[in-house]
Amino acid sequence: MSSQPQQPTTAYAPLPTSMVQTTLRIGSWFQAHERLAQSLGVLAIVAGAGYLSWRVTSTREGADPILFWVFLGAEVFGFIAFIIMVCEAWRLAPTPRLPVLQAHVDIVIATYDEDADVVEPTLVGALAIRGNTMIHLCDDGRRPEMKDLAERYGVRYVTRVGNAHAKAGNINAVLPSLDGELLLVLDADHVASPDILDAMSGYFARERTALVQSAHSFRNHNSIMHSEEGRHEQSLFFDVLLPGRNRLSSVFWCGSAALIRTSALRQVGGIATQTPTEDFETSLLLQAAGYDLTYHNEHLIQGVAPDTMAAYVVQRARWAEGSLAAFHWKLRLPFNRRLSKGQHLSYLGALLHYLMPVQRTIYAVVLVLVGVWGIVPVSVSSVTALTAWGLWMIASAVAITALHRGSSGVLDGLRYEKMSFEAHLRGAPRLLSQRPMAFAVTPKNDVDLGGWQAVALLRVPLFIAAVLMFTLLARGADAVVVAATGTGFLAPLPLPALVVIGIFALIEIVTTLVVARSVYRRRQLRALWRFPVSLAGTFATEPTACVCLHQGGAAFLVRAHQNEPGDQVPVSVVCDRSDGSTFEARGTLTITSQISLSESGMLQRISGPVSWSDADSRTAVIDQCYVVEPYRARHRAWARSAPRVPVALAAELRGSTSVCRDVSLGGASFVTEGSDWLVDDTVPMTVRTAAGQSAAGNLRIRSVSAHPAGGFRVAGVASWNDTSWLADYGAFVLTPRPSRRSLVGASAR
Repeated sequence: MSSQPQQPTTAYAPLPTSMVQTTLRIGSWFQAHERLAQSLGVLAIVAGAGYLSWRVTSTREGADPILFWVFLGAEVFGFIAFIIMVCEAWRLAPTPRLPVLQAHVDIVIATYDEDADVVEPTLVGALAIRGNTMIHLCDDGRRPEMKDLAERYGVRYVTRVGNAHAKAGNINAVLPSLDGELLLVLDADHVASPDILDAMSGYFARERTALVQSAHSFRNHNSIMHSEEGRHEQSLFFDVLLPGRNRLSSVFWCGSAALIRTSALRQVGGIATQTPTEDFETSLLLQAAGYDLTYHNEHLIQGVAPDTMAAYVVQRARWAEGSLAAFHWKLRLPFNRRLSKGQHLSYLGALLHYLMPVQRTIYAVVLVLVGVWGIVPVSVSSVTALTAWGLWMIASAVAITALHRGSSGVLDGLRYEKMSFEAHLRGAPRLLSQRPMAFAVTPKNDVDLGGWQAVALLRVPLFIAAVLMFTLLARGADAVVVAATGTGFLAPLPLPALVVIGIFALIEIVTTLVVARSVYRRRQLRALWRFPVSLAGTFATEPTACVCLHQGGAAFLVRAHQNEPGDQVPVSVVCDRSDGSTFEARGTLTITSQISLSESGMLQRISGPVSWSDADSRTAVIDQCYVVEPYRARHRAWARSAPRVPVALAAELRGSTSVCRDVSLGGASFVTEGSDWLVDDTVPMTVRTAAGQSAAGNLRIRSVSAHPAGGFRVAGVASWNDTSWLADYGAFVLTPRPSRRSLVGASAR
């Protein structure tokens, strides 16, 4: 990973990485070749089963009896984890939008110590959500600035006495006062899309549905856990594994971006508090009570990913300790008899995920015992052993690449394993201990200076790498002594054993050093992510373009100006609001950077912090950046990737009588009269459905062409005020990349 990722030049459209091409081109290719990916998964399972069967029957005699079983146990551990991954990633179904359920929804935003720059965008986004909603800002920090925010935006401010059970207790405190049928829980940094209820509420027409989870996206693409724009450590989980878990009925609440049936939550006693991971435990209680939990494969929120290695470790340690607490031998909540076999299988995968550092440590110990003392866990000393092991390793690596579908690769897995190694090890004692755990909130909006302080958080992987390096050096020195004298100082080893320990040791050493280098070299000096935009504005008194923006700063393209760093210049930006209106935000920019964009220096990019003139200007900027930009970008992506459904519906386009010829969630085309249609114009549209509904929205024109029957065909990116009617026409939100099979059914039920 680059130490200074490039900032994107366009707004990020949060789409599942398993359905759009990433830099992992081979993995992305399998998005349209699902059956081949499945075949490779089956082939790898057969190869692994064959290898392990051979290991049990043919490699025990002559091997160290204890080390044989320890090493075999570690290999079986990895094989079981691989099988579970194949089951969960087996198939990714298209994602429908069901008809919107008209319900009163309580939106609960839980906060403790997050600052206003984190919470305010979440409030602005919540206010833009379409539907009958009531917003509750639940502040366990009892801070005056949070109360002021709530009063300014007209939302309910809630506190309680004490902070028992952290986030779970915070939500439980407000639960008795909620009137809504549904509850939308948002983390303090999770800014929701205006159509989040349009997308998720329809599932609750089925009475057994208790919870619908959606994906977590992150706006700060320069975080410690990002590999590229939009692709990060959690992409595999949210874009491949959770969609696959719908088949196994093993979806669980991920703490935020979930819509919950309030009555079901009350039935199980509210948010669970027995373990530190209230979301996972509550999910298990709901499933044990007979409710269904569903995953909706849309990215409908954007939050803040850990900026620094320290923040990343805090978050992963909390997740590991909390999740493993549910597996405590006295509780065994994920293996409740009322849960299904599919649920048991998925939750076993979660257990193995958090115990992976234990397996890797066993491998390292075995390598040292073999390399230094010559104690072997496998008796076969021929090429047969190396071949059988190699075939299994290659088959599993290829299957992982295929089934991850571009969301993650083998090298990504190794990288994130090193980063979370110590955090997950901290959680392992939770399987035996039930001592109270302090709830640590993940730090947000931090700068990252890298250096040795960050590298120190990799100390366990670095220690293992150092020991393995010593082992290889000792074995190399022994080879030199043998060549010179005929007798070495270490126990002799057959060539296959030397090859295997050499490959394993080098992989561990190299990947650890690469991760340590990237962590050391990271330099992120901005606390707030700055959004790429293209908005009209003014710099001093001259019209210009704003190209970078957030509530604390901006960048403008300016023609030759006699300004110096430190100068204060009046600026303005014309912002689009989520309600369709515009607002000219005004403020004062303090110049901190001037970059010439031409050899003559006549065009400059001038940027710096901005002090906005009033609260309305600040709110308009927040709305533009955190709500409007990602919402529009997602609709543009839908226009390209969501299948168009042919229709013939009466319509009006900018007041002209028209016929709508095809629709999708993000696009539409019309046959209409007139000749003054201009590309990039945004015009109002209304469509009359077969059921007599009137669906309205705006169309940003992308193409205009003469129609053979007369008039013009006008097509573009559609922003619908309501999307529920599209379900009757079989419009899917997202589908895997085109393949030969049809992706559009007669109806999305």
